[in-house]
Amino acid sequence: MQASRITLTTLAAIFVSSIAISFSAAALPQAPIKDVVSLKDACKQIAVEDQLPESEVGSFLLDCVNDQLTEMGYERVTSLD
Repeated sequence: MQASRITLTTLAAIFVSSIAISFSAAALPQAPIKDVVSLKDACKQIAVEDQLPESEVGSFLLDCVNDQLTEMGYERVTSLD
């Protein structure tokens, strides 16, 4: 009985956490296009300064922009096209 109670409590906690995470992710606003473009330009400058190989620039830009969007409280983007 004790083991099943712990299991049910654990499952309930995981379920509640999953719902909270999905609601918090869905609640983030989308960034204005001008902000995304501005962040992309700033990240491009960092890529140039760091002399990243061309093959790595695309993924770096997406990660860089998304890191900044997250810090600003915006939803992440899936593409910079």
